Amino acid sequence: MLYGNKGRIIKKCDGGLPSPPGSIREVVILKAKHIYLLLLVTLIWGLTFPIMKIGSRYIPPVSFGAWRFFLGAACLCALAARRQGKIWHARQDFWPLMLLGLLQTTIMGGALHLGISLVKSGITSVVLYSYPFFFTFLAFLLLKENLTWKQVTGLIIGFAGLILVVNPWQVHLTRSEFLGILVLLGGSASWGLASVYLKAAFKNQDKLVVTAYQMLYGSLVLLPVAALADHGLRFSWTLPAIGIILYTSIFTSALGFAILLTIQARYPASQTSVYLFLVPVFGVTFSTLLLGEKLTLNLLLGLALVALGIITVNLGATAPARGKDGSVLVGK
Repeated sequence: MLYGNKGRIIKKCDGGLPSPPGSIREVVILKAKHIYLLLLVTLIWGLTFPIMKIGSRYIPPVSFGAWRFFLGAACLCALAARRQGKIWHARQDFWPLMLLGLLQTTIMGGALHLGISLVKSGITSVVLYSYPFFFTFLAFLLLKENLTWKQVTGLIIGFAGLILVVNPWQVHLTRSEFLGILVLLGGSASWGLASVYLKAAFKNQDKLVVTAYQMLYGSLVLLPVAALADHGLRFSWTLPAIGIILYTSIFTSALGFAILLTIQARYPASQTSVYLFLVPVFGVTFSTLLLGEKLTLNLLLGLALVALGIITVNLGATAPARGKDGSVLVGK
């Protein structure tokens, strides 16, 4: 047995995927407040899917994405300037932030809004949220994070729940939908790589500040892309469109990513990313409530599998030891 903070007894985990010789494996515990924050993000992002569906009636897809990320970045930059006591970041951080912005905002954000214009929202949510697989695998491959078979099993169970929610075997894809799925997969992979790069390149930096500037640079690139894709940068000054832009900018883009990236930097990828499997489930639920889409048995069974996947991943969570005595580190 190992003793963690506040006298918690933690059991060593044996078995799992290969790890460096002689490394000690330890349980990493998610604090309750971080679990609640992750659940809040999944609720916010789940609600975003029907809201984006409504918003597409007012603003073309890529322009919609460009505006929401740009305005979200403006909100975050104001907070970042107040938090760090200066308006701008260090000069040497420009290119790392630009690269992160391209991966996280330009490619992923652009792919999401382009993809949802080609594919039904249910399929969009499942394909985009293959992200936990990309993030977990890339963190294992590039950051050498430990990954147990129990965690792999939990990820598969969670994804199976998403498959049940969407019921894809009753869906016949058109050519444009197939193209949309490829676009969304590219965006999901870019999102996973961005999360790994954030952990590696900005380990000791304030994640809210990093999120603000990467989103600003990424959106500044996305704005001219939107002008080309939508034959001019479009916007709607109607009250519903403004409300939707404000929600997706402040809550979805700014608050959501700031919370997620901050928590992801403190825990193994597999332990945090599995919670994102709840986003499509909440997305379908909110679509049922707001858009009148049918609530099915598949949704209830899918939600149960997602919950089981989350439990399985957390029971099997391990990470390389950080202390000489091998003591467990509870999340900060």
